Amino acid sequence: MIREGKKQDIQLADLQDLVRRHWHRGILLLRSDWDEAGEDYKRFVEILVTRRATLPEQIADDEENQDSVFVARVGPARPLHIELGISTQDNNPFRWLVNGIGYAPHMAIMGQAGSGKTRTMLSSLRQLHHQSGAPIILLDLGKGDLANNTELVRDLGATVLNVPEMPIPLDMFYSSNRADSQASDLVLGFRDSFKRVMQSKPGAKQLDHFRAALKPLFAQSSQITLEQIREQLRRYYETQGLGTDSIIATANDLTERQLFVPEQSPAQFFSQSWIITFGSARETVRNLAAFILLDALNVWLRNSGEAARDEAGHRALRLILAIDEARPVLSAQHPALSDNIRLHRAKGLMVMLASQSPDDYDGAADDYLENIGLPVCFKTNAQSTRVLQSMFRSRVNFSALAAGHCLTVHEQRSLEVKAF
Repeated sequence: MIREGKKQDIQLADLQDLVRRHWHRGILLLRSDWDEAGEDYKRFVEILVTRRATLPEQIADDEENQDSVFVARVGPARPLHIELGISTQDNNPFRWLVNGIGYAPHMAIMGQAGSGKTRTMLSSLRQLHHQSGAPIILLDLGKGDLANNTELVRDLGATVLNVPEMPIPLDMFYSSNRADSQASDLVLGFRDSFKRVMQSKPGAKQLDHFRAALKPLFAQSSQITLEQIREQLRRYYETQGLGTDSIIATANDLTERQLFVPEQSPAQFFSQSWIITFGSARETVRNLAAFILLDALNVWLRNSGEAARDEAGHRALRLILAIDEARPVLSAQHPALSDNIRLHRAKGLMVMLASQSPDDYDGAADDYLENIGLPVCFKTNAQSTRVLQSMFRSRVNFSALAAGHCLTVHEQRSLEVKAF
């Protein structure tokens, strides 16, 4: 615990805090294992023996090689299917091969409120988790109801985080001080996220001040917090004789509550299943947390090796990222979301997005849309001809769909499926 505390001079209060955090994390892990075991004692003990009792043969001496001894769980390399429902064309089950060859594994599930899009997403997640065991990061950007779904939590073996009441235990700028180029990339990535949650668009000088202020912090420090960023910005503005502006005001607003605590490296965090909700969070808080998560995932996968493939070319799933009510991240056109969808298929990432309409994708780049392997749309009033053409290969009418029915694509043609 003292090693993980990253402090040279440990005081009694520091040690007590480390012990509290250690116990809290341990209880969360045990609770997750108990739920995953379906509250069956024998199964619970099996999980403890096979997962928690397996220790690394060596201990990392410092942060530089902390991840080198951490082995993330990756699902097996084998065919993985989602059963969507019954085809109205031939009354046969419609099954989609997620990790087939020649197309991306990502899904876009759309439909107006109450149409069944979230239900379909959760069913798909359960099926994939059961088949592959891959960890799932489920972001609920809506009302936060998914946190109360105890069966879902158990089925996914997930830990629930209600932000901002419960901060996300991720070192969001992990290894920023390993190289000057790494610090620069992480500062610019964070700047992309920060400017997208500001109430007014920042000017070029403000953005340059932001970079200049934070580059030294990122280059010299580890386990950086948003509170440290706020204080660094304040000091820079004072030394430069700059007055309070929208940058400082936004930093103050975003640190009213603690959003992240740098307890786990990305490799550790993204090897577990999490359901992260933002039901009581302000829009700026919700969006920034989501953007930072997307950016941290993008950076981690960029530095990860390719996922294994079986002899037929089916690639293993390393992680499933699912976003319910995804309109905020789609409308922001954050580059990290685009990168995760376009670039990391070979790393074993699957992205699943649920939103109310294909129009939510209007404005996205064509290569972004082309990486949606399976579009699914329930009843809605969609207008964007370009998006419909890219996703469904034709202009289709979703407004006349019956309850529980959706349109998807099979063999380059639209297909109606009775999902429930």
